Amino acid sequence: MFAEDYSRFVEVSDLTPKPESQDQPQPQRRRGRTVTQQLNRMNERYEALFASNRDILEGARVLDLASHDGRYSFAALKAGAAHVTGVEVRESLIDKAQETFAFYGQDPETYRFVCGDVFEVLAREKFDVDVVLCLGYLYHTYRHTELMYRLHNLAPRHLIVDTMVARGTKPTLRVYRERDSGDIRSAAQDAYSVGRVLVAWPTVPALQTLLRAYGFEIESMYDWKSRLAGRPPMPGLEGYAKGKRVTLRCRSRKAAIEAGWEPVAPLPATAGPPVRTPGRKATPTPSPARPASGWRERVNKTLAKTTGYELRRVSTKP
Repeated sequence: MFAEDYSRFVEVSDLTPKPESQDQPQPQRRRGRTVTQQLNRMNERYEALFASNRDILEGARVLDLASHDGRYSFAALKAGAAHVTGVEVRESLIDKAQETFAFYGQDPETYRFVCGDVFEVLAREKFDVDVVLCLGYLYHTYRHTELMYRLHNLAPRHLIVDTMVARGTKPTLRVYRERDSGDIRSAAQDAYSVGRVLVAWPTVPALQTLLRAYGFEIESMYDWKSRLAGRPPMPGLEGYAKGKRVTLRCRSRKAAIEAGWEPVAPLPATAGPPVRTPGRKATPTPSPARPASGWRERVNKTLAKTTGYELRRVSTKP
């Protein structure tokens, strides 16, 4: 199993709660997961994001956006990638990534990490890549069109997106404020932030619209529901089980045309989390509409029964 084979990523991670001591009590970590929970999550995500995409990762040059501590950059290499470049704004996470890569003896010629804001790095550097990983990043920004513009200009053949999504069957974005920009799992402040950072979660239809607008199409959506069905709830995977988080394999429309790949069908409108309608009662089925011409007969019948009178059409012509 990937996580057990490369467990040092979890052992040195700031996401792992450390035992408290009386001399040096550890600060409480929000959403902390045990070592076992993190290993389980890494294994499941490795199967969904990398093992199922070996055909496009084999020999590929990969760009990993918001690469965190490098665990999934490393996973891309183990799935067959020839080279991976990680972009991460927090230098402490890059230090952990490089230390762990060296610990496992990964050839330094096969990877590179760039410290900086994703948008600034994409604007100033040129990358020659086949696959872009956008894992857990789209719901930590509100600058989706800018990001997709940069990715369009990179012209990768494939794009793997893993993101939280908002409920809804319309192409909409739901705006949130990050709880804590200091948390390493939250968006860091950028030049456009004032206080708390704003982010936007797309609905699945919004994702489709966004991708199409910048030359990408969704090739497939990973079937998390079937993978997790009948298994005990696993911390860190609840979003996938409930459809609140999705994993998409996307491809360049231009590359698909040039290669003669088979066309893909759009995702069904029901993809993503179910739409909630709390407190609403089922709408009764309306009665069949009656012909408009019958209204006078119905009124006259009622008038005749109650008053003895009825309506008559009066001509206004001389």
